[in-house]
Amino acid sequence: MEDDEMNSLFEGMVLFTPSQLAAEQSLEEDDVPKANPNPNKSESPAKSNDIDTCIEAAVSSEPLEENLFSDLTLQLQTQPQSSPSITYTKTKSSRKKKRAAGLRIGYGRDTTPHSSSAPDDDDAGDDDDVTCTIDEADVDAEASSKNSYSSISVPVVVNEINNNDPHQRFEYLRSVISDKLNRARELAASVSAARKDSIRRRRKAADDVELASLRHSQLEKQLDEACEAEDFEAAQRISDLLAAAETHQQSLLIALRDAEAHCDAIDSKMYDVLVSQIAAEQDCASLLDHFSADASNSADTFLKKAESLSSEEMEKWLASTEALEGRKIELEIESHLVNEARAVLNNSIEHSVEDDLREKEILYKKKDILTNELQKLLALVRDKEKEIAENDSNIRAVEERISIVVSDFQEYQSSINAKYDSLQSIISQLNLESEAMSMKKKEIDKFLNDEVDRGTKLKELARVSADEAKEYWEVVELRRSLMSSILKSREDKVKLAKTEEKLSAEVQTLQQEASAARASLQELSSTKSNIQQNIASFKQRIFFIDKRVPDLEAEKKVAAAARNFKEAARLAAEAKSLSVEKDGLQQEMEKAVLELEKLEENIEDTINRLQEIEGLISSKEKEVAMARFQRLRIVAGAATAERSAALELGDLEEANLLLAEAEAAGQEAKKLEEANLKEEEFTNLPEHFISMELVTNFGRKQLAELVAAIHLSAA
Repeated sequence: MEDDEMNSLFEGMVLFTPSQLAAEQSLEEDDVPKANPNPNKSESPAKSNDIDTCIEAAVSSEPLEENLFSDLTLQLQTQPQSSPSITYTKTKSSRKKKRAAGLRIGYGRDTTPHSSSAPDDDDAGDDDDVTCTIDEADVDAEASSKNSYSSISVPVVVNEINNNDPHQRFEYLRSVISDKLNRARELAASVSAARKDSIRRRRKAADDVELASLRHSQLEKQLDEACEAEDFEAAQRISDLLAAAETHQQSLLIALRDAEAHCDAIDSKMYDVLVSQIAAEQDCASLLDHFSADASNSADTFLKKAESLSSEEMEKWLASTEALEGRKIELEIESHLVNEARAVLNNSIEHSVEDDLREKEILYKKKDILTNELQKLLALVRDKEKEIAENDSNIRAVEERISIVVSDFQEYQSSINAKYDSLQSIISQLNLESEAMSMKKKEIDKFLNDEVDRGTKLKELARVSADEAKEYWEVVELRRSLMSSILKSREDKVKLAKTEEKLSAEVQTLQQEASAARASLQELSSTKSNIQQNIASFKQRIFFIDKRVPDLEAEKKVAAAARNFKEAARLAAEAKSLSVEKDGLQQEMEKAVLELEKLEENIEDTINRLQEIEGLISSKEKEVAMARFQRLRIVAGAATAERSAALELGDLEEANLLLAEAEAAGQEAKKLEEANLKEEEFTNLPEHFISMELVTNFGRKQLAELVAAIHLSAA
């Protein structure tokens, strides 16, 4: 029903005066024929074509202090219809039509009532005459109005806000997260198995190297014993075995380095797997956070839409309820008025036949008296029978008058009863519609409650998702905090290994330089010895020449004195050649001396360089020992932590391998510590070692306990 159709409850009611009613009645009397005095005959066609019907109830000459509605005149007007058939209109009626078909309420105390089909009676001349005419069109109009109200409904719109079930989405998200984490765990398990195999290979390679070292030490000891016993054949044989053992030891060392490199690669892969697991858990937490936010937003959207739809439907329901209640009140008022009219009509009928009934009662009493007198007065039978016949005739006349009056009012009474029953039927249907509206309201309330429950469940789902995301974030943070310690240990180990390798290479280079310097020094010493021998020979030759030249000069003088000039010439030539040879030898000796001085300087420089190299070698070897000691301590600590993890996970084989590795690293570190190395000197060694197996396999609670234990021990 539109808003303009319910502007007022009493819209269409017209208040009129008796003069207006008299004018209307004068016009209606020209068209409305007199009522048929015969109650058994049907109404004329003119009455069936009369559309303007009225129900008038008036009591003449009554004071104003009596009932306000005692002189109420009720007129129901409907539009003309082309046929007497009933037509229900389901469309909206305009305000003008409603006014035309409305109620007209007024006072008609001075008006002359319509003529009645009942004959006038002297005793009923002062009584109230009520003329009631009800056309079937009135009932049709009411039925039309009723149908217009019966079409009112409050649809409950169930809007599918989201076609996907959030619970199914959440379960699917959980399955995706579970699959992702299971893949990460499977990858971690495969890498852990490979790590276990690499540890076994490294342990075997280390054992082989240790056995080769023991064999090498035994051969060196046997070689020393053979040399001391001057058993050079056995020494040569042992030397050959020692060379082969050194070659085999070098190959085993290479295999050990390869095994350690493979272990480091597996550890790096394990670390990458742990990083990928943390990334997967971060993705899971992010997915849960997004789902929680989406679910929370969807819940808010559902609640807002539900409240909006509920508010809209409630407004429609309230408007329809108000319209229905208004129509119901109108019909109740109309029913009350019709009931009043019916009561007035019944009172009028009773009032009209009251005197006749009283007369009838008197006549019956008189008949009884006469009958008694007849029985008592047998003599006067004929006279009394005549009187009885006259009395019976009078009774029949009175009964005929009563029947005529009742017949005249019976049509109007049946019409009013039909109208009243029709109104009661409409009111009953309106009550049913009111119940239907109540059911619609319950549906709206149920829809709102369902949407509120749905929003509540979504919020609960969002809360659960947020809690799970929070747990994943906590696990990620715990793994990260533990990973930082693991990463630091790995970085320290790798850094120390690189430092050890670099320093070992430098030591080897310095040892090669020292060997070259020693070879150079040996060569210089040999050259110096040769030069010194040459100088000594030069000195002897010069000494011989110095001693021979004076003898030759003396012999030359003797030969010259003896006039042996040929001998003297030979001696002079020999002395001269010796002098020339002496000069050459002196020059050669000077050159040799200069060369010897340079050689001695080179030897001194080489010795100084060799001493410097040996000092560097000693320093580098100490640095190598320090780096190796720190690396071994880290290896021993990490192996101990991994052994504890293997024991906790129930892998005894891996625990035994890790125990052997930890003991081997600890013993080697202890040997280095005995060589003037103290653990207190190394303040940057890690205090706590954490197993990547535990970090990978532990849950949130165990990780929290592990972190708490580390912090507690650190404090």
